[in-house]
Amino acid sequence: MERTSKTLAELTPGEIRQLVREKYSEVAEKPRSKYKFRVGSDYALDLGYAGEELRSLPDTVTDAFTGVSAFLARFRELTGGEAILELGCGGGLDTALVAKNVTPSVKVIGLDLSFAMLQRAARSLDAQGNAHVSFNQGLAEEIPLRDHSVDWVISNGIFNLSPEKERILAEIHRVLKPKGHVLCSEIVLNQEPSPEERLNEDDWFK
Repeated sequence: MERTSKTLAELTPGEIRQLVREKYSEVAEKPRSKYKFRVGSDYALDLGYAGEELRSLPDTVTDAFTGVSAFLARFRELTGGEAILELGCGGGLDTALVAKNVTPSVKVIGLDLSFAMLQRAARSLDAQGNAHVSFNQGLAEEIPLRDHSVDWVISNGIFNLSPEKERILAEIHRVLKPKGHVLCSEIVLNQEPSPEERLNEDDWFK
């Protein structure tokens, strides 16, 4: 996307999503570069992921990790139903762990707006023989699945990056089956950001 002199407040939702896509595609291609936010296996360890679990995965999965919590890895109740949808699957760390913890009869679907991230995740998980895992490029605000088609929707740090959070919630409601479940980890601020922080792209990506 061509850079303009617009502030974040002046960008359209589509332009903000393009910024997010570009940033996380860069992480997928250069995960060991320095970013305003933490990336990789050391960060995952600090969040609480088990070292043994991380070592069981290819570096291509752990190197590009950008989630905000280890809760999905510790949650062990994703057993019922036929399909689990992960929004913002990124490089596939949580996808891989979820796929290990469910039977092969349960479909695990990873969705991300960055094609580069999806390529990284798909190559890594295909190499491990995860036939019940599939990946789709798309927006959490426009989930490319039919109504009432999944039993679980999970995510690890996507709402903070979306300018249209209400649309994500509406889409989750649409694709969930009756009595389906939602499990989302997210950043929570202890204090209101200043107006300057709200408009600063670097602060927004921290």
